[in-house]
Amino acid sequence: MYQPRITVIIPNLNQGEFIERAICSVLDQGYANLECFVVDGGSTDESCEIIELYEDQLAGWMTAPDRGPGDAVNKALLHATGDIVTVLHSDDMLLPGALHAVAERMSRADAPRWVVGNCLRIGPGDQMLGRSTPALPESFAAFLMHDSGLLPPPATFWSRAVIDRFGPFDAGLRVVPGYDFACRLMAEGEKPTLIGETLAARREYAISRSATQTILHGREQITVARRYAHHLPLPERYALWRNCDRRERIYASAEAEIKGSHAQRYILNQVVRHPWWIADDTIRHLLRSGVAHPLPAEMIRPAA
Repeated sequence: MYQPRITVIIPNLNQGEFIERAICSVLDQGYANLECFVVDGGSTDESCEIIELYEDQLAGWMTAPDRGPGDAVNKALLHATGDIVTVLHSDDMLLPGALHAVAERMSRADAPRWVVGNCLRIGPGDQMLGRSTPALPESFAAFLMHDSGLLPPPATFWSRAVIDRFGPFDAGLRVVPGYDFACRLMAEGEKPTLIGETLAARREYAISRSATQTILHGREQITVARRYAHHLPLPERYALWRNCDRRERIYASAEAEIKGSHAQRYILNQVVRHPWWIADDTIRHLLRSGVAHPLPAEMIRPAA
């Protein structure tokens, strides 16, 4: 049976705790026509020593400072020869049989160019937290506003034709180059094909550990949403502006919580830049009283 070549790219930075599990989850697939690249961003932990243990089974690996995962993926794409490409972050994992399932689906005569499967949600100790089932967005505007559409990144695969036409990834984005790439495809009329197989596991962390990362993630997604606003008709563009503004206020409030005693000064600076924010009850409270209680996780996560 014909097996298309699959390229798996693993960007890594200081994930020595998890990188071996990510690499092994790829190599243990038993998929013959595989090339796996690991691109390390200059880790200072044990990552490189672990990667070297698998050097003879990798198509290649490198370590050097980079601008983030998008930059790392682009470096690997210069050498990749796969018919199918996926990006697996170094704290995530592929599940057994994932590559065979994708190869079977993407090698048919009517093969889709963009495939997304189910994804497990796991904690730092590999404990099960749930499952993410992909869902097509109701519209491109809804995807930009996070009102509908769920495309788990570790369970996402593209044909090389898609990569060649729409790549490279945005190296300037530190955490959401994959989201930007999905938006780029949708803006040009490409739609993912959802399959029922569970392909990967994505690691999640406690909000106390990842609050700063969550804020960065959300703000970059807002930047991306605004980048594609011109693809929308005017009424949807206005709705997107309101949506992004609301999400920005949530992140500004969360940032104020992190700044503690400097919260009032930070919020005041934000209000000077966005004077209409003064109508927001949370913003007014922070201006009057500063930080009283941490923002609950359920308030931050939906914005992201």
